[in-house]
Amino acid sequence: PAVAPSEIRAVVESLYRDRLRPYGRLIRKRLGEQAAEMGAAAPRQVEDRDLRAACEACGWLSVEDAEGGEWSALLAGQPQHFVDAHSPEDPYPPQLWADAGAYFTAMPAEERLPGGRYLCARALAARGLPFLAGRTLGEISHIVQLAISHKKMLGYAEGALVPYGRSQSKLKEQRAECQRSQPQAARAGVVSSWGQLRELLQRLLDEPGTRSAALSNLKFLFSSRFGLELSETALGCARLSELLQDPRLAGVCEVRLEAVGHVLHRARAPRSRISLVEGL
Repeated sequence: PAVAPSEIRAVVESLYRDRLRPYGRLIRKRLGEQAAEMGAAAPRQVEDRDLRAACEACGWLSVEDAEGGEWSALLAGQPQHFVDAHSPEDPYPPQLWADAGAYFTAMPAEERLPGGRYLCARALAARGLPFLAGRTLGEISHIVQLAISHKKMLGYAEGALVPYGRSQSKLKEQRAECQRSQPQAARAGVVSSWGQLRELLQRLLDEPGTRSAALSNLKFLFSSRFGLELSETALGCARLSELLQDPRLAGVCEVRLEAVGHVLHRARAPRSRISLVEGL
């Protein structure tokens, strides 16, 4: 069934209250959540193009394109106080992080949190945790992201989020440290040297249709284009973003943080310097 304007307004206003920018994917999620709360027998399925068309038909919404093929629907004339979940800035008090660290560390071995940042934030908000009291869902999403990317409190294991010490990220970190301290022979089918990595990245980013690539898709591109596994730990790095920002790849590529996450681009050409004498 078509999405009614009243449903769209209710969803978008709820995302504003949560300080979450109303991206199309979040509007779809929220519509599904509302349907489930009303006892729907099956999840509500709305095609992205149909939802966008419904939003564009609402004169009180401004639909804008975003990076990575995303779009958002904004309330015309309303202030935007959204939380940027990808921001590396940490505005939260030290006590919050101390309490969060203690909570995550004490999680039972069998307990797992949803792997998506939004779903994880919802799960944590539903638990009524004192250290998250008064925080909007947008803030909690940002806290989850910082806990993963900066605080090393959470990490992934089989698609779920778990305490960092039990995560695949921690295991990769240990392997990378082992690789740095005890270099091993090159493995067949794996990118095994910095020179080889530079060459393959240059080839990949020179292809007409691949001038940029989401980091989440890069390993698939290496496998499909070159038949090789891209393993950050094989080159002594714990994280793919760390590998791609190594000085040994200077001039080849750069990682930029965009709305869809980290994206790999061709390195910008250095600006030429003109001396004062030459400019006269």
